[in-house]
Amino acid sequence: MKTAEITRQKVSDTGVKPPSTMKVFADIYRREGLAGINKGVNAVALRQMTNWGSRMSLSRLAEQLLRRVTGKGPQERLTAVDKILCSAIGGGLSCWNQPIEVNLSPPLGSKVLRNRLFG
Repeated sequence: MKTAEITRQKVSDTGVKPPSTMKVFADIYRREGLAGINKGVNAVALRQMTNWGSRMSLSRLAEQLLRRVTGKGPQERLTAVDKILCSAIGGGLSCWNQPIEVNLSPPLGSKVLRNRLFG
């Protein structure tokens, strides 16, 4: 259904009034059943899992390296600036999964998908 919401936004940007979320849901459910509602969920879940998993892991790794460099022990609190720096490093390094996002985006806005959702 998330892909339906994205496509609805694109359709409304062209000036055409898109059908309601419940109408889209009912149409897809009638045609394809529950499997039709969940199309694309696996790709989105994979992208989110790799993005947030690597972001958190790399941020924690940066924190450990910062602690080692500054001589802070595991029980000592990091300052807000230290946490922001480590989060920025983790976020920057976690963009390795950008190809997953790039490969996922074109199908979301494709004409085939638009036709599937809006007839």
